[in-house]
Amino acid sequence: MTDIAFTLTHSHPAAEWILDGDDYAGLTWLSETPKPTEQEITDAYPLAVKDLASKEKARIKALADARAFALSLGFTPAMLAVMYPQLTEAPSE
Repeated sequence: MTDIAFTLTHSHPAAEWILDGDDYAGLTWLSETPKPTEQEITDAYPLAVKDLASKEKARIKALADARAFALSLGFTPAMLAVMYPQLTEAPSE
């Protein structure tokens, strides 16, 4: 099943729409751009998922790099825990 709201948010970020329920029949298109077809939304879903995974992977790498850099500057894990708690533990993929 395609997550219509997730897909539209990714593939049409500036579009305005309302989704009543979880299926295409509940989609009310408010933007002046043409309403995507159900098939276009279905086709866009894997790309949206792939893009989200790619962005999450980049975010995890950036946090790991920042942690490594802070440690190389002499920050201790205890200091990071207080000053930069998001860098306390290197996230894993």
